[in-house]
Amino acid sequence: MKYSNKVNKIVYGGDYNPEQWPKEVWKEDMKLLKEAHIDVLTLNVFAWASLQPSEEEYDFSRLDEIMELVGEHGFSVCLATSTAAHPAWMAKKYPDILRVEFNGMKHNSEDGIPV
Repeated sequence: MKYSNKVNKIVYGGDYNPEQWPKEVWKEDMKLLKEAHIDVLTLNVFAWASLQPSEEEYDFSRLDEIMELVGEHGFSVCLATSTAAHPAWMAKKYPDILRVEFNGMKHNSEDGIPV
């Protein structure tokens, strides 16, 4: 059964988090990803803090740059929601968003360690 006219094979890829290291290595990453026959990159998994540095401010410039780069190199993108790591300002202002362990221990807003 074919689900899409755009995808006719099993895609091969995974998380790519270039916002966590210097731009100088991104082009080499593209080369290495191509050599590994990667098709799709999941982007934006941990980028929320850089996308929204404060409650009133949004900055998508780095994500735009990354999206442009991977597109130029022919990769497909699975765009993540960035909810894997919320911004520190948010945890401080809205502590109810902090993760809770299975045993009820809540992570603190300072270091994310259960208290």
